[in-house]
Amino acid sequence: MKKRLTTMKSLLPVISATIILSSCAMHKMMTDKPIQIEYLEAHNYFHINNVSEPIVKKITSQKAFTREFGPAAFMGKRGEVTNIDFNKTFIIAYLLPQTNREVVLKPLSLILQKNYLELHYMSKQGDEKNFSTQPFLIIIVNKKYKNYNIKLEKHNK
Repeated sequence: MKKRLTTMKSLLPVISATIILSSCAMHKMMTDKPIQIEYLEAHNYFHINNVSEPIVKKITSQKAFTREFGPAAFMGKRGEVTNIDFNKTFIIAYLLPQTNREVVLKPLSLILQKNYLELHYMSKQGDEKNFSTQPFLIIIVNKKYKNYNIKLEKHNK
């Protein structure tokens, strides 16, 4: 009986190490899988400045947001600006240069990859207009993801 107990005691570190290593490997496998991140699309803002080339901006404070965007509210329920609480969230904005063509930008998904956020979006270009606009999209994301870099993935529909 003592011999069996001694054998079990000597196996205990080996069993413990095996359990710990396998749980670490399982955690790594689970964290390497892409994860769909929830977001909210912001509406009824306009961009204050022009950009000369497409750019992604990550904005984490109200002060920085106010330097870039202004409210473009209009009458009716759908005319209200989307509220952004920078204590809990940040925004990802994708801006294009001014154009006289109709351009629709729509976020499709936000994916947490191994070490970055991947924003999938749809871009559709329409007819020429007799005025210029600056196409952009804004999404509101949980602040726990603010330290990730952002990569774009375009889908033409």
